[in-house]
Amino acid sequence: MNKWFEVIGKPQGIVVSSRVRLARNIDGFAFPEKLNTGERRKLIDTLRLGLSDLDMNYVELGGLETREKKALREKRVIHSTIASRDTEMGLFLSEDESVSILLAGDDHLKLQCQLPGSSLHKGWDILNDLDEQINEKFDYAFHEKYGYLTAFPTNMGTGLRASVVLHLPLISKERNFKRLMEEIGRMGISLKGVYRSDPSENYGCLYSLSNQKTLGQSEKEIIENVERFAMQLAGQERQAENEMVRTRRAELEDEAYKSYGVLKYARRLSLKEAMMYLSTVRMGIANGLITLKKPVNIHSLMVHVQPGMTEQFAGRKLTEDDYCTVRAQFIRSELPELLRQD
Repeated sequence: MNKWFEVIGKPQGIVVSSRVRLARNIDGFAFPEKLNTGERRKLIDTLRLGLSDLDMNYVELGGLETREKKALREKRVIHSTIASRDTEMGLFLSEDESVSILLAGDDHLKLQCQLPGSSLHKGWDILNDLDEQINEKFDYAFHEKYGYLTAFPTNMGTGLRASVVLHLPLISKERNFKRLMEEIGRMGISLKGVYRSDPSENYGCLYSLSNQKTLGQSEKEIIENVERFAMQLAGQERQAENEMVRTRRAELEDEAYKSYGVLKYARRLSLKEAMMYLSTVRMGIANGLITLKKPVNIHSLMVHVQPGMTEQFAGRKLTEDDYCTVRAQFIRSELPELLRQD
């Protein structure tokens, strides 16, 4: 079965994917960081047994190899702090990896749903149903004034984090983009790079937009607020792309074809190179500047060229030089041929 991010469907737009997460804790247990080894094991076993009827695969995160945890982080199933921990944790994961439940991470339960495109409302419906199923089996830690009690105060209230990933290759290069990020932040919304080598550089021009507060707003208000900002940013990017295509079409076509050529024929590709050229090809496809013989999900390729995913493709531990070779091999095998245009 294809993973949710591998599905090839409608043309790839500026809104790449949507994610909804819920933080929940079980009444009667301390937060995970306060549990000793035996208590943590008891919590995981209790939750695993109670959720055993879910149609999801289960893995012990502590038993996974480093590259497998890295791959889960790159697919945004878990975050980097969780991936680096050696403590016992559990993970329920649906077959297509769109729905997951992390056990004994920052909180007792972290429910998550990821879907392609603009799908916050659909993701919330799926997660809300799952949340109700779990709540029928376990009593949540809840306060009448503060809502759901969580390990981090910023997650209290609804415990809901809604985020949208956008591809912003043009407006992210404008001089006022940093100021735009700061202005959005003052409105309670975070905008940051998805694949960052460091805070100043974001590979692939993919940005995650998410709410910073969960207290004092309903789930519907949070989702609608994030969605509104996402659509505004997508509109700005679309306007910039339309203007560029209108005034500099030949230049953009040249960039798209050159990027395709490097991706299709290079024998070695660094992560930065792969993400940069994939971003250019993605924009070229979206604007009709370049056409391939078969549909391809460029976002899926962006996920698969990450270090952990590259190691999984190779099936072995890689040296730094191996990464570049295997990454290029993968892209050559997955990128369709060009549809000839005279």
